[in-house]
This record gives sequence, structure tokens and C-alpha cells, in this order.
Amino acid sequence: MKLFKQIAKFIGVLFLFIGLITGTVIYSYIYIDKEIQTNTITETKAKFGSFKDSEIIKKEKLNGFKYWVLESSGIIFPKFKLLQNVDIYSIAYKSDGLIITGIMLTPKKEGIYPCIIYNRGGNRDAGRLNFRQIDKYMLPYANQGYVVIASNYRGNSGSEGKEEFGGADVNDVMNLIPVLSKTSMADISKIGIFGHSRGGLMTYKAIKNKNIFKTAVVMAGSANEFISIRDRPEMEQFVYSEVIPNYYENRDENLKDRSVVYWPEKLNKMPLLLLHGTKDKNVNYEEAKQLVTKLDSLEFPYKFVSFEGDDHVLNNNRKESVKIILDWFNKYLRNVEPYNETQKQIIINDKTVYK
Repeated sequence: MKLFKQIAKFIGVLFLFIGLITGTVIYSYIYIDKEIQTNTITETKAKFGSFKDSEIIKKEKLNGFKYWVLESSGIIFPKFKLLQNVDIYSIAYKSDGLIITGIMLTPKKEGIYPCIIYNRGGNRDAGRLNFRQIDKYMLPYANQGYVVIASNYRGNSGSEGKEEFGGADVNDVMNLIPVLSKTSMADISKIGIFGHSRGGLMTYKAIKNKNIFKTAVVMAGSANEFISIRDRPEMEQFVYSEVIPNYYENRDENLKDRSVVYWPEKLNKMPLLLLHGTKDKNVNYEEAKQLVTKLDSLEFPYKFVSFEGDDHVLNNNRKESVKIILDWFNKYLRNVEPYNETQKQIIINDKTVYK
């Protein structure tokens, strides 16, 4: 009986210990954004200080208690093991004279690495960079030897200026290039670009008539804003009309300017990877199909991967999509291979094994 009580006591203490560790990890994961984000320009200036005349970037490495907990928990939770190989920085940088906030990831191991500019989705502070986005869209690539950098865009998350949803805020993407030039680990002769959702729109605008990037990747990218407002009228009422300058006065012109299907011939011809779920409720799969038809007519060097039955963030195929994207960047960015795809369009379903 005594032995039974001792065993029960041991098991109780063990479960309490496990619960304490798990609870601390969950708490750190939920609240680490407070160490990443700022809410006002006043907070941003207080965090980073004043810029000198020649200064274009300030950075602050994540190394607080919450980050330490997540990094250390990689021993128990494989999800966070990648943090042990990567440094994460909260950044502020200059774009068109404005102070813009963002995130940068670099490998811990010293070296010179190719670069990926990641363009986030959403509008205003809805979609601003957080740890979950870092984990999903930035960390897997930084862990494999890339400098990965992203902007919150102007007017968002403690940045100066005003959001324009694919207007002048595209400059905030392009102005990450001089920021990378000030980063000692960045090989600026090898820059790729990767956008998700609205970030796809930003990516298309960034590679329009610009021979800067070696390759581009777009996941669930917005390609036809007329379809967007057809499917989601609230986007026009509560987003476009509020953030796009003079929206109603130049409605069609504004929408076409943000819809790559109206000017695909202006895209710089580089290897372009498109990924889209057929059941995406945020950005209709039809938008991607329209763009692909246009790219075919131009003999554009692309590859289109459809994920049958999957959603806006490819939840059912996360590992597969990361592998496909990483293989693409390794091939066309790290190794700068000439475009060579025997299959321009493939469909991934539960019977497909991607190799």
C-alpha cells in the first residue's frame, strides 16, 4: 500500500511538472508577440531609438524569457527545434522617409546566405507579422540557410504612413533590398520573393518590370481583385474603399492596377511558383487559374501546384508545400539553375506523394 502511494505521488508530481512545462510553452507562444510587435510609432521610436542620417535599419534580437522557453522546448516539442538554428530580429527601417517595422531571420551559423523577402497577407494590423507567421512562412527557410526578411507595410504595427493595399506601400517591399545590403550575412546577388494572399499581390507588383529577383513564389495569391469583391463584397466596403486612395473615383483603374491578370506581360520573366488550394474561401482558386492561362499564352516560366480540397493556408499540406517551396528556392535561388520544369501544372491530393 505504501509503495502504491509513493508511485501515485510520483506520477502526480510528474504530471504536474509536465503540465507546468506545457503551460509555460503555450503561454510563451501566445504572448511572445508582445516582444515582436509595436502598436504605435511612439512605441516603435521608444524601442529602436532615433535614426541617424545615414542609418536605414535598426534591429533588436529576440532573446527574452518567452523566446528562451520556446527555443529550449525544442528538446521536447520538435515544432520549436528550428529556433535553435536561427536568430530572429524585430526591425525598423526607412522607406520613402518613413519608419517601417518588420522581421528578419538569419541563420545562427556565420556565413553569406541567399535572401528571401516574405510578403505577408491581410490589411492594416489584421495580418501584421506575428510569431505564428514567422513559424509558418519564414522559419522553415531560414533554418535551411536563407536570410528571410519581411515588412509590416506602412501604417501598420507601429509603422509610419498609410496603408494602400498594393499602392505606394509596395515601396516598403522594394526598400527591403537596401536593408539587406546592410546585412553582413546577406548575399544580395541572390534575392527571391515569396508572398501569401495579399502578399501575392505585393509580390506581383514587386516583380513588375523589375529584373532584381532570381525567382518568385506565390501561395494563395490575389490575382484578380474583381473576383475578390464579387466573392467578398465586404473587401470593397471595409478594405479597398478605406485604404486605397481615391478608390471610388478611379475604381476600375485601382482594381486593375492591383490585378496581375490585366498585365501579366509586364512581369519579369523569372521562374515563378504558384500554389493554391482548390477550396480556398479567401482567395478564389479561379484567380490562380486565370493567371495560369495568361502565363501559358506568354510562354512564361512557371509551375502551378494545385492542392485538391485544401484551404487558404494549405493546412492539409503544410509539410508538402514547405518542401515544394524549399526545393524551388534551392533550385532557382541558391543554385541559380536555368528554368527546367517538365510539368508546369500538377495536382496534389491524398494519393499524391511529392518527391
